Amino acid sequence: MAAGANACAAPGGSAAWIELTVRLALSDAELVADALGALTAGAVALEPRIQTSDERDFAYTVEPGEATVRAFLPAPLAPRERRALRRRLTTLPLRGSLPRLRYRAVENLDWSELWREHFTTLRIGRLVVHPSWEPANEGDALAISLDPGQAFGTGQHPTTRLCLAAIERECAPGDTVLDLGTGSGVLALAAARLGAPRVDALDTDPDAVESTRENVRRNGLEDRVHVARGSLHPERGVVEAYDFVVANISSGVVCELLPAMGRALRPGGRLAVSGFMADRAQEVVAAARGAGLAEVAVEQDEEWCAVVARKASS
Repeated sequence: MAAGANACAAPGGSAAWIELTVRLALSDAELVADALGALTAGAVALEPRIQTSDERDFAYTVEPGEATVRAFLPAPLAPRERRALRRRLTTLPLRGSLPRLRYRAVENLDWSELWREHFTTLRIGRLVVHPSWEPANEGDALAISLDPGQAFGTGQHPTTRLCLAAIERECAPGDTVLDLGTGSGVLALAAARLGAPRVDALDTDPDAVESTRENVRRNGLEDRVHVARGSLHPERGVVEAYDFVVANISSGVVCELLPAMGRALRPGGRLAVSGFMADRAQEVVAAARGAGLAEVAVEQDEEWCAVVARKASS
């Protein structure tokens, strides 16, 4: 998973970003990535160790064990700031000790270009997600042309694939949909392609909002997908406005927002949430049941999970 960073360099050729990397157990890596994502305006990526099995279709398997967290922080980063950052990370409920944090200066970082190295066409059921710089096949009626820009979300990550599969299976023509934490807008676009007449796509990151708006225009779906900066209020939020709610965020944010997401669903509405690894799934299941949702099921792709649930009809 990742979030975007702007391409820039400081005057005089000095580094505009400091790259921080740390390798931890998979169960701890998500916590560290989430914490860094909240602390920096730059990109944060969680990179499990993978073994590619099909270069053409980007097929791979996740190797068990460790993952690398990679974050980009605005330069300069003084020693006292590095010490404060480490103190903040050591307060996390990690299963193991926090390893050494490694830093290096990076010039002219362009996160959107890094995506192009690995973004290839992806098929999930009837849906086809393809890079905007490559044409879709003529027979792909449910094609989504995507450029992630400065936002996370190409469809390649297991959590995005899980959400796309849930949308393809659960989202019916005529449904109103909420995509919470929309990223590049790929999930919102998928719902619209499948016949949703209105999709509200929300994100707190202005880069994600702009990327989604561009992708909505690229796919000619401005009349269906409505993009805004924001989120649901954990204690209030909208009430019974949507037939389907999807959120690909993190276990902590998902658990915090599940009551509001449950209230946002109409009776009989469906929900799919992802963005967390298998060891966090039961925490999310408990939160979904605590929010009054039923038929709660866990779906898994490699080390990552999604929880799918339904709101009672009456």
